[in-house]
Parts: sequence; C-alpha cells; structure tokens
Amino acid sequence: MSGKRGNGEGSIYPYRNGFAAYVWVTTPEGNRKRKYVYGPTRTVVHEKWVKLHAEATKGPVATRHRTVAAFLDYWLTSIVKPHLAPLTYVSYEGSVRLYIAPGLGTKRLDKLTVKDVREWLGALAETCQCCAQGKDAKRPRTHANPEKAQRCCALGQCCESFPSRRVVQAARDALRAALTHAVAEEEISRNVAGLVKVPKPRRRKIKPWSVPEASRFLEQAAGNGDPLY
Repeated sequence: MSGKRGNGEGSIYPYRNGFAAYVWVTTPEGNRKRKYVYGPTRTVVHEKWVKLHAEATKGPVATRHRTVAAFLDYWLTSIVKPHLAPLTYVSYEGSVRLYIAPGLGTKRLDKLTVKDVREWLGALAETCQCCAQGKDAKRPRTHANPEKAQRCCALGQCCESFPSRRVVQAARDALRAALTHAVAEEEISRNVAGLVKVPKPRRRKIKPWSVPEASRFLEQAAGNGDPLY
C-alpha cells in the first residue's frame, strides 16, 4: 500500500518546520527516558530514529545535552589523541585548556551561537593572559633575583600580556575543528566557529621604566661587570 509507513515511522510526527521522533532509552543512571531526534524531512528523521534505536538496544544512552567542555574532552581523548599527530594533540589540548574551556566550556554544545564565539574571541584578544592564567601570582612574593619575584599583575600592575593574533587564530581553529566533528556526529547542525573572523590583536602599551627600576637595572649592570655600562 502506498500509504503504509516504514518500520519505526509510527513515532515520527510533524514538529515546527520539519519532523521529530523519539525512542525510549535507558540512561547511564538506569532510568527510562525518551530521547528525541529532529530533521527537515520524514526520511531524515527516520534514518536518525533507526540509528538511535540501534544504539538503545546496545546499552545506556545519554539524554542530557553535553556542554562544550564535555564534548571537547571527548573529542581530545577519543578523536584527536588516537588519530592525529602528537604535536596536533598538544596544540589543540593547549588551546582548549587555556582559552576555549575557560571562555565557552559551560555553554551547551547545541545552544552555542555565532554571537557566543564572536564575543569569546573578542574578549580573548583583550584579556591579559598573565592575569587570566595567574602567571605572576605563581611567582614567589620575594626573591634574591627581582626578576623571579612577583612584579606585575599579582601586584595590581597589569603587564598587558595580550595573546597574539596567531594564538587567537589557533584557539578559533581548534574550536572549529572540534565543532566540525560535532556536526559529523550529528550533535549540532552547523559549525558556528567557521562563521566568525579572528579579531585584530590589541597592541600592548609601552611603559617606560620608573626611576627605581632604571636605577636597579644600572646597579645590576655595574655589579655584573657589563662592558657596555
């Protein structure tokens, strides 16, 4: 019969501008819940329904939406590390740990927008990384060598160590690579990171030495027997 539905299509129904369907699954916590799939056509939704139904028969299925941080952790551990070059993993892991996770990690992956990424990149380009990562705070308060003691951000005197355009570009590229995989796994429908341009870096202001700083430099140069002193 021409009107006969295919196997599993009984749970497919019109939803907004397309269709939706659900499968009863067992969550990792042992609860029974409905998990939904969506798509523009009945055929697309049916394919997703079949795939989800197959997953449900194999074992527990997560129904909660993942955060950006949770997906990035999965992506680095299960995709990048075992399948890409070691240096690629090091680069991506650094970008995720230092820049992406702190700025976007708590957001839901499926709710991430172009605006979110654009604002994150803009803020990253204008954030002193010495302050953000606590670099100066990790130094001892006092030290025999003044250059090894706290001297800027920890003392309330920001050194304006803004990330270079190359660093911001690498962070955006890492996020774009991760979201490309999320699209391939049908976690999201589009890669919003690919729609955002990298902002121009903020120029660091040149701060001349104070009289005490200049005097300390000259004293050290004289004490070290600097031939140019």
